[in-house]
Amino acid sequence: MFFVIADKELSLYICTYTERDMKKEAEHAGKKNIVLLALPQVQLLDIAGPWDVFTSANRFLNSGREESGYHVHLVSGTSEKIICSGSGMPLSCSYTIYDIDFPVDTLLVAGTALSVLDEISPDVYYYLQNITSQIRRLGSVCVGAFVLAKAGLLDGRQVTTHWKFADVLRKSYPKLEVNVNPFFICDKPIYTSGGVSSGMDLALALLEEDFGKALAAEVACHLVLHLKRPGMQSQFGNALPEYETMSPFTKQVRDLLKDKLGKTITVEYIAESLNMSARNFSRVFVKESGLTPGRFLEKMRLDQARNMLEYTDMSIEIIADKCGFNSGVSLRRLFLKNISLTPAQYRKTFKRTE
Repeated sequence: MFFVIADKELSLYICTYTERDMKKEAEHAGKKNIVLLALPQVQLLDIAGPWDVFTSANRFLNSGREESGYHVHLVSGTSEKIICSGSGMPLSCSYTIYDIDFPVDTLLVAGTALSVLDEISPDVYYYLQNITSQIRRLGSVCVGAFVLAKAGLLDGRQVTTHWKFADVLRKSYPKLEVNVNPFFICDKPIYTSGGVSSGMDLALALLEEDFGKALAAEVACHLVLHLKRPGMQSQFGNALPEYETMSPFTKQVRDLLKDKLGKTITVEYIAESLNMSARNFSRVFVKESGLTPGRFLEKMRLDQARNMLEYTDMSIEIIADKCGFNSGVSLRRLFLKNISLTPAQYRKTFKRTE
């Protein structure tokens, strides 16, 4: 549990008292110490979601095996115990990275705003680098993967993060194997999870790893969650990166094609429109976007089809034609390949209502 500050002095007193009592109980009961590392502008659900999974597990365990369970700690990544969340809600942490005095079993770095990553103290990265060899598991929720990456702890590993920032992570840290599809990835002893609520998917997986599927399923039912959520992150985000993150050259190509997706488009046509040779255009485009022109065009068409399925009542055949596919069968094949849903299933799940 973390505390919202209504009265600063009272909140700090309650938090200190509770932490002292819980710590003593944990030391005697042999509970695993879970640290949720909070940074300025932290996403509330990145903290609250995993917290509720672990503490809910305690309620079920305490009815039988009181020696088991978790002791969950909210730890500040600054020298201050008061952290302001991204929503403006202040959080009171029991510890900071400078005064932790207990052995850590599992540490999860909660997500924060990308804009504040450069303002994080170097001490956070030193702390993570030093603690890695002393703990059983290290992980991240959402944009927390950027913190682990900057600390040099993800090189050569399979990782995930929020679908919206996967391409930024991939370009910023080319030694990482970034996969936007899973809700979480285990590359032991490192665990990374996707956007926001994916932290709960990860926490349930860690719980199952520790105490078995039966308890994890019980907690999932209690919290009205899927033990194993169907689908993947890519169902929620665009196939292409956000327009704002594209290079100027990639934006120029995207703007050129956006109203022509229903027509036949060749590399030669794009190159000629930009006064370039086809060979030189393809080379520059791959360097600028990380995609071949053909793959980029396919993703543009996929995004347009998704948008039309969400916002219009056009038939799938008409949508396929307007997006440049030969038939509804071709569109269906592309949907299954990229998001594991048929166009009809996608529309049923994501159709916008007035």
